[in-house]
Amino acid sequence: MVALAVDVLIAILVALAELSQIALEPCVRTNWALKSTGATIDTQRTSQTYDCKESFLCRILRFFWAASPPDTILQPKVFPGNCWAFKGHQGQVVIKLPARVYLTAITLQHISKDASPSGTIISAPKDIAVFGVDADREEETLLGMFTFNVEKNPTQTFPLKNMLLPRAFSHVKLLVKSNWGNPWYTCIYRVKVHGKRKPESLNPGPR
Repeated sequence: MVALAVDVLIAILVALAELSQIALEPCVRTNWALKSTGATIDTQRTSQTYDCKESFLCRILRFFWAASPPDTILQPKVFPGNCWAFKGHQGQVVIKLPARVYLTAITLQHISKDASPSGTIISAPKDIAVFGVDADREEETLLGMFTFNVEKNPTQTFPLKNMLLPRAFSHVKLLVKSNWGNPWYTCIYRVKVHGKRKPESLNPGPR
């Protein structure tokens, strides 16, 4: 009986180790939308931060809550209220990457319903389009359209389409077309951008 119990325990530990490895896999991907490594917000191309002065209740809550800037979405701390909000259900944010990147996927992270003080997350983005932006040429290339599902995992990764002639981009545009029902504002907690850095070309100089 003891030997059997030991075997079962070992099998459980092996299974847990495998699950832990799977859970850690997304962390292995390079995140190019990280403030600490040089990513910034292109404020000229980004929607204005939501200002709730129009609401009496919100004016009262301002004693306890202050609007967070757009670069909140480039930082790893995700907890209720620590998000960037823009007015209404449609808006956009443009992220300047620290390098030119061949984009492969994008990750959105929100809080769960269980973590929300109200028990709802209707301010979460719903329908989203992602563009690669060439700031030098003022060109945008659609890389994917997807739906963030609030009934699924609060961290969701979406693959971006591969172009026939792959291009590396210096900026990424996230266009939110709708949210899950909040008529006043939409909240974005965190965005991660994945891909492969474009090698820097060597300039041989004059000969």
